[in-house]
Amino acid sequence: MRPVSTVNRAILVKVLEILDSSNAGEALAAAKLASTMVREAGLSWGDVLAPEIGTPALPLPAIGHATGTGPFGYRRDQRELSPHEQFFMVLLSPRTPSEIKRKLRGLEARVLDGEITPQETQDLKFMYQSFVAG
Repeated sequence: MRPVSTVNRAILVKVLEILDSSNAGEALAAAKLASTMVREAGLSWGDVLAPEIGTPALPLPAIGHATGTGPFGYRRDQRELSPHEQFFMVLLSPRTPSEIKRKLRGLEARVLDGEITPQETQDLKFMYQSFVAG
């Protein structure tokens, strides 16, 4: 029996579209975020690509134009994003200054390994609020 999917296909599509970025770092970050979304939903890429997966979620309104809609189409009443998800959204956001993105690159391996400090977690949450959700 296939696990119940919690991945929003519309969001996954938006993340995957970034794979076409001319910036290799952004494309890699998008690939990592997409893989995390699939894994955390309890799915494999085979499940996602299977023709019997059904119809995609309803199209999302434009980001920032609907009440209750957050960055990348996440609903604000959904679960709090993990530091890993916040990290990649900050990294992918066009609002994040280049110097912040450069500093984040040095933190990437530790974020992926879940080894960031509580202070770094708070800093990441602040950056997410400032550059993505704000």
